[in-house]
Amino acid sequence: LVDLYLTRGLETNSDFFFRINAYDLAKAQTFMREFRSTTIGKNADVFETLVGVTKPLNYISKDKSPGLNAGLSSATYSGPAPRYVIVIPVKKNAEWWNMSPEERLKEMEVHTTPTLAYLVNV
Repeated sequence: LVDLYLTRGLETNSDFFFRINAYDLAKAQTFMREFRSTTIGKNADVFETLVGVTKPLNYISKDKSPGLNAGLSSATYSGPAPRYVIVIPVKKNAEWWNMSPEERLKEMEVHTTPTLAYLVNV
């Protein structure tokens, strides 16, 4: 699934933004390779690339955090097609990976629980 956002007027250095939704990085790369072979793709300058991969939940699962998982799963957005995308890149450092799985789960719950009230708007 590919979402296209026109960004002309929002920033001086870009005219459009692709958001490629894929469970497999190779499929996202195939799309970009095919796009770059089109007339528009050949004449477009790539300004920035941010790569992320959707994967199964590690922490907020039915087994590990059933209450929070239910809250996340029940939120549905029913408004008009969104005009903007919000990307929050997350990097995990050695301190994070040195935590126990239980400590990481608790951190995820602490940071995610306050967002539940707003998920129907995002």
